[in-house]
Amino acid sequence: MASHPARAHGSIPHDLGGLWSAWSADPLVTVPLSLSGILFGRGVWRLRQRLGRFPPGFGPRQILCFGAGMLLLIVALLSPLEGLAKPLLSAHMVQHILLITVAPPLLVLGKPEVAWLWGLPEGWRRSLPRQRRMRRGFAFLSPLAKPIPAAVIHMAALWIWHNPALFDAAVAADWLHWLEHMLFFGTALLFWRAVIKAVSGREAAAAALIACFMTLLQSGLLSALLSFARQALYRSPEPLSWGMSPLEDQQLAGAIMSLPMCAIYLLAGLAMAFRLLTPPRSERVPRPKVGASEALDTN
Repeated sequence: MASHPARAHGSIPHDLGGLWSAWSADPLVTVPLSLSGILFGRGVWRLRQRLGRFPPGFGPRQILCFGAGMLLLIVALLSPLEGLAKPLLSAHMVQHILLITVAPPLLVLGKPEVAWLWGLPEGWRRSLPRQRRMRRGFAFLSPLAKPIPAAVIHMAALWIWHNPALFDAAVAADWLHWLEHMLFFGTALLFWRAVIKAVSGREAAAAALIACFMTLLQSGLLSALLSFARQALYRSPEPLSWGMSPLEDQQLAGAIMSLPMCAIYLLAGLAMAFRLLTPPRSERVPRPKVGASEALDTN
């Protein structure tokens, strides 16, 4: 066994029957996911115990969103999809879609920072607001957390890591593959947090609309490059074992990327446009109430 080279995605059965047994247990994934889930659950329990109810803006809907996001991370990183992503570029693209456009917005909507804060020991929770270095760090990074800068950072990560040489190197090396996923997921969290928070203000919603349009445009361009290339850009080692040529596998990956990703970015942009077209509550003109005498007056 020591004489064989290590594979970033491990081995994967070539039959669908054995595919379901090929689960991963990478500690770089299982440990952070487990700690996050435990801390979130502890925070939810303590909120209920201390307050007797959930605070405004945090409740069963947020808990459900967080749970769904965590489940999708497990599917993307620990399920047989992780192993299948090595021989098939199309499966690799499904994995990236879960890490970029599906799990992150669900996790942001789940507001985990509320539960995580309450899940910490009480002494830590009370001392956090007094940490000057932490506050300075947040103040320094806050301009990057706005919709357009966050979109630019996220798009840069996508294009850099889809460079054929770097992409193939990440498939072959464990640490580089882990770094790729971390940057994809981290920049996606930054982008979706900026977009979702923009719903609270019309000016921020306008910037989020531009950011969604930018990501939609670049996703469409990248998927078109994959779909209409005349030759395979990436080294998929075993697509023939699954009945596809490398070029067909790449074309399928481009189609998978274009439909779900572009649809999600489009829906997010439409939500921002709807927010812009909806006047704030303070600007809404209430309908005048018509009294009974006025309704009966025909003059």
